[in-house]
Amino acid sequence: MTVPPRPTFDPEGAAQRRFEQAACAAGLDPADRWVGGYADYEWDHLRPALRAYRIEAANRDVLEFGCNVGGSAVVLAALGARVTAVDIDPALIAVAETNLQRHGLAGTVRHVAAGQGLPLVDASFDLIIANSVLEYVDPVRLDAVLAELHRTLRPGGHLFICGTASRIALRERHSGRWLVNYLPRAADRLTGRVLQRGLSPWRLMRALRGRFSMDGGANWLAARHAIHGGDSIAGRIYASLGKLANCPPGLIAPYIELLLRKSHNGGEGGIRTHG
Repeated sequence: MTVPPRPTFDPEGAAQRRFEQAACAAGLDPADRWVGGYADYEWDHLRPALRAYRIEAANRDVLEFGCNVGGSAVVLAALGARVTAVDIDPALIAVAETNLQRHGLAGTVRHVAAGQGLPLVDASFDLIIANSVLEYVDPVRLDAVLAELHRTLRPGGHLFICGTASRIALRERHSGRWLVNYLPRAADRLTGRVLQRGLSPWRLMRALRGRFSMDGGANWLAARHAIHGGDSIAGRIYASLGKLANCPPGLIAPYIELLLRKSHNGGEGGIRTHG
């Protein structure tokens, strides 16, 4: 499979200035690694993961759920996907749009109001990417969100969940706080401060049940190798634990990573593991 060139942009061009203006209007620093450099990061992380899981993006209708500044959308478009990206933050829509434009790529970016269904027709996507987003979904709404992703995915299509901080990790992966994942949410009401927590794998599995089957769990270690250039002791440990628990290692790792398939029968039945 031929790998397309890394997407680039003209740092002095008009499209770059529009991106910088959109980022600043959203209260972001366009020079920040997680803003202006996010597409590069995802090229080195999401792209090899897709390849390790044998996920083909070219010439497919792909939805990025929770696009943020559009880093993953840039990668997907560069790989030849017909990209639609959505986010609940209206300020990020212009950032993601101009991020695609400055890389000379096309895609549709849409705002989705918090708590609302996706303004998309049934069975309209071959692939949905949820990259580092489901941990930010209100746990009360997780089931409704997975139902919407199931609705908009074509039969036999794939949902790829990746980069999702897990609540079973000792250290919350985004904030870096130790043990916060183990604090009950009632503690937030007492302190008046909402702390970021990871996504519970068990809550996720309940929301997936009856809608998706597992696909490609054995590719988790291959993805670690593709991204990092080699195996690690931690990676081998999680792979071994997954075998012992008869579950994909990506379900119990600090970052949840799962490849799921929508059943042709509409997702009837329980979660099944393939490979």
